[in-house]
Parts: sequence; structure tokens; C-alpha cells
Amino acid sequence: MHRTGTFIIVDGLTGSGKSTVLNAVHDWALTCGHKRFRLQDWKESKPPRFEDIPDFDVYFTFEPTRNWVGDAIRSELSRVDDPYGGEELAHAFSLDRQMQYKRLILPALQAGKTVIQDRGVSSSLVYQPVMPNSVPLETIMSLPGNRLALENAPDALILTRLSAEIAMERIKKRDEESKGVFADIAFLKKQEERFASTWFRDLFERHGSTLYEIDTSGTMEQSTATATQLINHILTNC
Repeated sequence: MHRTGTFIIVDGLTGSGKSTVLNAVHDWALTCGHKRFRLQDWKESKPPRFEDIPDFDVYFTFEPTRNWVGDAIRSELSRVDDPYGGEELAHAFSLDRQMQYKRLILPALQAGKTVIQDRGVSSSLVYQPVMPNSVPLETIMSLPGNRLALENAPDALILTRLSAEIAMERIKKRDEESKGVFADIAFLKKQEERFASTWFRDLFERHGSTLYEIDTSGTMEQSTATATQLINHILTNC
């Protein structure tokens, strides 16, 4: 695929301050006067196609989506009372991802747009292989949606860096609904290790991504200033 747009994924531990980075991108877009599409504002039953919304400059997306398979992930597959295994989640996330890439992300990038995504295939490669009843990393990478995402890896992958212990303290302050199924200190530590691993960095660099890290252990003001500086470095032109 020939693309002229810019694709950025923001990822990291649950509770590690991804929203701080995403807010910095929102501020950049506002300052530049860009017209923004936010997936969270989409109210139709079907997920959007690029041809439905071609007139925006910056597209803010996230995973899982809130339509079709994404809705099933959020309402059924992420339940904690009778949890599904990593294998089921891997297949569901891959399919949800594949549809969003084909319907929106890839056409937007081909049209020269900027796409900013909250989580992506990077999360799947960190979380799913170490979940109960899962499958190996190689199997997860080979699923169609994940393979498509790696073939079209982001230009920049921004990782928020925070210790599992501090992330857990932040998660505890959330309401129950927003804590998610991954608010477990042992699992957070596994995530922390995998996000920091050499194989993870090498994988994305081989696919053409530049990795950036933001230390979000300080105050909100410090994290915001660091995120703003990084976004201005990556997105140099309005």
C-alpha cells in the first residue's frame, strides 16, 4: 500500500497515562486548525468507512472499536465473572482490527490523512500470549488482522512508561467499569516486561516504526509538557 499520511499508535500499560499523550495530539490539531474526527463520537450502528467521512484532517481511533466485533469484545469477551481465554480474544481483536483497517485507517492514510490510534496490534502482542488459555505469539502474529496491521505498522509507536506498581495505584482510583480485566498486579508486571523487551522493539523497527518512550511517572504537568514536546517533534508541520 502506498500511503502519504502519518500513522501514530499510542500504547502502554493500563493506567500509564496514554490519555495524556492523546490530549497533547488533540491540542496540536486544535492549534493547527485541523478538522478532527473522533471515533468515540460516531453514533451509527455500523463502523465508519473513510468514504463516509473523507473531509477530516486528523482521525482519532481506538481499539477495540464499539461496533460489531468490538462491541462483543467490550460487552461479552471482557467479562470477569466467566472470562474468555486469550485465544478467543486474539481472534476477536484481530477481526475487529482488520475491519477498521480496511474500512477507515488504510484509506485515510492513502488519502494523506493523519491517524492517531489508542492501542493497536502492539497491545495484542503484549497481552494475549500471556493470558490464560492462549496461543503462542507466532500464532497471534499470523492472524489476518494482526498480519495486516504489522504490514502497515505505524510510523511512530509511542509507549507510555510507568512501573506496574504505580499503574496499579492509579487503576485503583478508577470506577469498577473502567478498570478492565487487566487490573491485576502480576499481569501488569508481565505487560511491563513485554513492552520493554528487545524483541518487541526489534519487531516494530523491522516493520518500519520508530519507537518513542514517555516517562509518565511524574506529575500531570510534567507528563503533559513531555508529551507536547514529543508530538511537536513527530508532527512537525501543521
